[in-house]
Amino acid sequence: MSEGSLPIFLDRLRTIVGPQRYDQVVESFARPDFLSVRINTLKTTRPQMLAKLKERNIAFREVPCLAEALILEGIPREELTRMDLINEGLLYRQSLSSLLPVAVLDPQPGEYVLDLCAAPGSKTTQMAARMNNEGGIVAVEAIRGRYYKLKSVVSQLGAQNVSFKLTDGRRFRCDRLFDRILVDAPCSSESRFRSDQPKTFDYWSPRKIKEMSRKQKGLLLHASRLLKPGGVLVYSTCTFAPEENEAVVDWLIRKTQGALEAVPVNLDGILSYPALREWQGRVFVPQVCCSFRVLPHEGREGFFIAKFRKVI
Repeated sequence: MSEGSLPIFLDRLRTIVGPQRYDQVVESFARPDFLSVRINTLKTTRPQMLAKLKERNIAFREVPCLAEALILEGIPREELTRMDLINEGLLYRQSLSSLLPVAVLDPQPGEYVLDLCAAPGSKTTQMAARMNNEGGIVAVEAIRGRYYKLKSVVSQLGAQNVSFKLTDGRRFRCDRLFDRILVDAPCSSESRFRSDQPKTFDYWSPRKIKEMSRKQKGLLLHASRLLKPGGVLVYSTCTFAPEENEAVVDWLIRKTQGALEAVPVNLDGILSYPALREWQGRVFVPQVCCSFRVLPHEGREGFFIAKFRKVI
């Protein structure tokens, strides 16, 4: 981020989150994330894992609305990477907010599911666990290095119902339609900015936001065409930018002309703030308000989640 871009970013942020939340959000850029993990139920059970942690005197906290998530306490981050529980795939390091899109998608055993932006595999394997390795998941990734990382994570965590495709999600082709689709899209990643890590915000600019918005629209429109009637599509980003969030949802609803309807996203116990009704003079369709903005709070990064059902 150039020196001149910082005031632009902060002015935008104040407008997006509101003056009453602004200081809390800015402070989140300086706070370390919680050491959160997902219990990999493809290799263990929740009771077994809780027992293992207690045996080792590892303190943990449970997480509302996410039964598979834990916050570990009193463990240095570098020690976590050496733990056998991680290396054997029984636990997987995953941020709390990134667990939410799959919870909203709610894939079921036996369904046919598409993960259109799948690397590094955290959400793909979370889906497989929720599906008990039954049914099928197609995991798509456009970048070769990330594609091989995806395959490695899926193998390590024991997800056996996953097939892979190395291609741009906007050009992915399939001869059957999907029950559920996740588009956890590439974005400007504003909620992951860290004040002590300049590399996290070096590439931010208004131009970057426009570039991401174009890509996100292409991914979502293509996903809508791959979805069965009655199927569910979930869209998520880790940015605050309305151009990548509400404006994309507004565009998709208008573009699909009634083929998709927005479904309210409800996540009990997760601190949120309202989706924007307008941005920079553009008024959004009322369905945009079904979307969910996660407020950075207690180790959770900001996130945006929207859910759609295909009507026709």
